Amino acid sequence: MKAVTIVTGILTAILGLVAMFMPVRIFLTLGWLIGIVLMINGVEMSISGFSGKKNVWQGILGIIVAIGGLILLCDLGARVFTDVMIAAFVGASIIVSGIYLIVNAVANFKKSKGMAVLYIILAVLEILAGAFAMMHPLLTMLSVGIIIAVNLLMQGISLTAVGFSMEK
Repeated sequence: MKAVTIVTGILTAILGLVAMFMPVRIFLTLGWLIGIVLMINGVEMSISGFSGKKNVWQGILGIIVAIGGLILLCDLGARVFTDVMIAAFVGASIIVSGIYLIVNAVANFKKSKGMAVLYIILAVLEILAGAFAMMHPLLTMLSVGIIIAVNLLMQGISLTAVGFSMEK
């Protein structure tokens, strides 16, 4: 187990290093991953829905989901559209987080005016960053790709360290 953990950690760290040099390509694999997950989920739903006297509608929905996954895997345009939408959703989620931060700051304004003002300033910056992310999906893809690469590198180093610390 120790050797497997060390090798897995080293391979993950190498993947993180490789990902550092192609962060947009790493981001663009998310469309593939979503297609694969949809295929697997659709097949599972179909098997579950059609087995025995289960819900036939679940089986039909499973077929539709699997077809959607297949389209995503086979159609470059659908994959690119999905990747751009993921980038837009990253920006939208940052904006929603900023709005939530403003609402929370206003609700707690009486408790600490200084903290509330600081939260509002940070929230406005967060909303601006989210808007920027939505207007520039390529930069968002690059940023998220770098975050994924750094995460892989850190996980690989951590897993390798855990492997070396394991007893035989």
